[in-house]
Amino acid sequence: MDDDINIRPFDYNDIGRVYDFKSPLVEGEYFALELTDTIPSGSVPVVDEDSGMCIGYLYGISGVYDVYDATGEYLGKYELPLVSPLIDPLDIILLGGWFVKNGAKLTTLLKGGGTSLVKAGTIKLTDHLISLLRGRLKIGLSPRTLKFTPKAASHMAEAERYVPITIIEKAIRYGQRGIDTKGRSALILKRYITKIKKYRYSSKIKNLNGKNINEVKEYTLEVVVDEKTWTVTHFMYK
Repeated sequence: MDDDINIRPFDYNDIGRVYDFKSPLVEGEYFALELTDTIPSGSVPVVDEDSGMCIGYLYGISGVYDVYDATGEYLGKYELPLVSPLIDPLDIILLGGWFVKNGAKLTTLLKGGGTSLVKAGTIKLTDHLISLLRGRLKIGLSPRTLKFTPKAASHMAEAERYVPITIIEKAIRYGQRGIDTKGRSALILKRYITKIKKYRYSSKIKNLNGKNINEVKEYTLEVVVDEKTWTVTHFMYK
């Protein structure tokens, strides 16, 4: 990865397009927003594999959970459905503070602390809950759909460059303003800087109690955007 953003080679004449990105992150990696509220220790992250983004947290026992959004705001209680037929959502099953997808069957569902929560069956989160958590990510953001130049979009296929669109949007909305960049035809592009966190669930790293834990690394994300057309021309974290 380049150490610095090199502005001159960018083709600002590229027309921005709307893309449907899929996360290229390796298994066990995801991004999460900074928590603005406190959640209980041992809360389980709900990760949307399509975007590589934590969309909320669950905490509880016996199949009844307190639900928190991605920033830690409490939303209410939720009871996990235990048997089929089930509404088909993301096919996420929480396991040991992580998730297994595609309707895998488990004999025991565990949360981060290792407490048995459920005794068998396939468990999926309902469409309603997933839609609620995903919708909460857009609070405070522009209703406009963010576009990308083809060059910027190409980096979203790289595991070491990929950043969920939600985080890029939040960088533009809430990030620190950097020095404006002048593109071709005297086009003024805005630069935004923010801190982001990337997590990796490791099967090898354990805490003092012998439980697997999440590694977390903090990076600085820089986003260059044409605000007139709502088009990202470049982004990079380091």
